[in-house]
Amino acid sequence: MKHSPGLLAEWALMILLSAFLFVGFFRLNDLLFMAFEHAKGINWIFLPAGFRVLLVLVLGWPGALGIVGGTFWLDQERLLEPSGWIAVCLTGLASGFGPWVIKRWMESRGWLDAHLRDISAQRLLNFVLLYAVFNAVSHQFIRWYLLQIDSKPWLDVWPMFVGDALGALVVLYSMKYLLAWLGARSKQQP
Repeated sequence: MKHSPGLLAEWALMILLSAFLFVGFFRLNDLLFMAFEHAKGINWIFLPAGFRVLLVLVLGWPGALGIVGGTFWLDQERLLEPSGWIAVCLTGLASGFGPWVIKRWMESRGWLDAHLRDISAQRLLNFVLLYAVFNAVSHQFIRWYLLQIDSKPWLDVWPMFVGDALGALVVLYSMKYLLAWLGARSKQQP
């Protein structure tokens, strides 16, 4: 199967845009919710989790790859530490492909349509909760096993789960209302 230069350029653009949005919302989350930080890298409200979900649901692989790239950018200082590059790689894979794995798993069980047709609020909530569990557990395992930075995985997993779930719900519902508002505005214009 050959890939046209246009398709490759489109994928590259989607990957870069995904990385940019993920890093941007990571920084925005730091500004808005620093007071809700439980520990370094663990927030009670984490908006980038919502963009992980949104980017992977809408863009698929390019969204996941962009999140991996954004994670590399955010954690670049760890790349030179002993075993830091392994932690960054695993964290990037968990961040980018965690939502993709949950999406594929739900599709295989008929709980989610591959093209997101007829997605209900209940199915979206199920996706968010499954993703938040997967993400919190995988990140805490990586922190505990590789970084060993005063890690308390059985305590830290709960605020990360809550932060990912809340962040995802805030982003998804904000997008829902934004799209509804934009649709209403476009109908009002002649």
